[in-house]
Amino acid sequence: MRIPEAPARIMPTSMLSSGAEDLDCLGRELELTPLAGEVPQDLCGHLFIAGSIAALGRPAFTGEGTIYRFDLSPGRVKLKQGIMRPPCHYADRAAESFGELMEFRDIGLSRISPLLGVRAVLSNSPIPLRDRMIVTTDAGRPWEFDPVSLELVTPIGKADEWLGSIPVPWPFPLILSTAHPAEDSSTGELFTVNYSNPAPGGTPGYSHLLRWTGKHLEHFKLIDSSGEPVQIHQCVHQVQVTRNWVIVQDSAFVVEMRQMALDVLGQVVPVGPLRAWLGAGQMRSQRPTSVFYAIRRRDLRPRSGGFADDPTPVVAHKIELAGESVHFYVDFEDEGDVVKMIVPHTPTLDVSEWIHEGEDLLCGDEAGIEVAGMQIPCALARGRIGVHKIHVPTGRVLASRYTESDETWGLALGTYAPRGQDTPIEVMFFNTSGFAPELVPARLLEIYGHRVDVAALPIADGQPPRLLEIEVATGKLRSYTAPNGWSLLSPNFIPRKGGPRGPRDGYIAVLAHASETVPRQQGSTGEEVWLFDAEDITKGPVVRLGHAQLDFAFTIHGSWVPALRPSKHDYHVDIRHDLDLEFIRQRALGSLAFNPMFSETIGKLMRSEDVEALLTMAVFPKF
Repeated sequence: MRIPEAPARIMPTSMLSSGAEDLDCLGRELELTPLAGEVPQDLCGHLFIAGSIAALGRPAFTGEGTIYRFDLSPGRVKLKQGIMRPPCHYADRAAESFGELMEFRDIGLSRISPLLGVRAVLSNSPIPLRDRMIVTTDAGRPWEFDPVSLELVTPIGKADEWLGSIPVPWPFPLILSTAHPAEDSSTGELFTVNYSNPAPGGTPGYSHLLRWTGKHLEHFKLIDSSGEPVQIHQCVHQVQVTRNWVIVQDSAFVVEMRQMALDVLGQVVPVGPLRAWLGAGQMRSQRPTSVFYAIRRRDLRPRSGGFADDPTPVVAHKIELAGESVHFYVDFEDEGDVVKMIVPHTPTLDVSEWIHEGEDLLCGDEAGIEVAGMQIPCALARGRIGVHKIHVPTGRVLASRYTESDETWGLALGTYAPRGQDTPIEVMFFNTSGFAPELVPARLLEIYGHRVDVAALPIADGQPPRLLEIEVATGKLRSYTAPNGWSLLSPNFIPRKGGPRGPRDGYIAVLAHASETVPRQQGSTGEEVWLFDAEDITKGPVVRLGHAQLDFAFTIHGSWVPALRPSKHDYHVDIRHDLDLEFIRQRALGSLAFNPMFSETIGKLMRSEDVEALLTMAVFPKF
């Protein structure tokens, strides 16, 4: 298949091209047209992909959450898009009418209002559970959504079933959770987390494992073998579950959430004294290892979890592997005390950083507005895929095998064939960013230069993006190299109709983005859907699909399901109760909230009457 390409390798910036006009799309539906090749006749099911609509110049992760649903049938692919609109979305859109201190603004990877709190952008992962679908974020509660209408149904857990990371009486508190909770589909248990980072001044954080079975959230306080509380120093981006263990990853996200919140709060009240208490961090490099905490499931007895403010202690065993990572994968069937972990190690890939307009790039140019706000897509070192066998109670690594080559530059998101819990992961597929010096700020060398052979960086020619396959048992690699000017995002495995009967029995779908230097084919916006035959991805896509109105946001993870089932609406959280301001003050300030003078002062500082008016006018009518 001939694919139009640019004169030279260059990373596209089109994933930032979706702007505010998409916010008002209500049930947008398109039928995609083949640009080359034929749509397979054995397609089936539905593919959901989550993303964030980012206006030009804004950090991609602070845009509005959106979900694309691809309806797959023989020879046909249709697309439906929905916007994820939690209560804070409506507050954000109305805040401008209530003055500058009510307005949300982008700070780092977050969007924060001095008086209202932190936006929950539901843009990371659409996850099918046994009896519902949820969409997640690292900073906020997961929400159930209806897979048919693509509308939000309810948050998971009431506000008082979660702890905010900062004791401020915001209607929308900073809740740190995980974008990848894990479910045991045989029991219906969903495992997630609620935590806060320790402050640089010495104030400890908290780390709770949460279990949900459709009713109340149960909290388990993670402690080590000495009884000391476990501290999460970076970000819990992923949780996995095996038959005997729940494994929590302290992922390589360096996000200074406390610093960001203090910067915003300082526009309302003096925060000097709070900085030592809450912590005011400086930009720091990632820890050069991967840290995991494993909890025995037999210690999580049925209905034994406590409340948010009175969690049940449970021992977490620490595992540490060389080389940082953001994701990991496990087989459900373990060997008792021994688990196998597949870890795409991504040294120096700092996904918590983004490009600032006007800063120097590794290629020697200055960053323009067209790339400002883009998450930095490239690491300063090659990635490597590790397969580790670990004795969990001791944290001892029994065996490790690493696979690394030029093909593993910029390891990104992974996917594999759907399988039963008793079937191991045999083959995995990853997209890679390659190495693009035109999208890497030179300032990263100040932080990671001591860990990088700068002279060996491919600054002159870069490395192209790829679609990569690894055979888990042998470490054997195969890959497809993207044509000049193209990047491949959000890989997802789609089984053939009646399958999958094996780890390659299906297709790999990717969202393909073209740079401005790629000639546009009639019917293509430069943003397309490509399907690869998983039996041999090296042959390239079997079909390219497009539409004259296709304009993808910055997309991340996805999930395939065989059929659509509307939400049963059998679980519901009362949003009005969640946003009761008196309840919020008590939850955030504890006993101080009952002091009349203190409560009155806080009410004035936080402009309670204005906040109440905004919630009543803009939020409550939507829920």
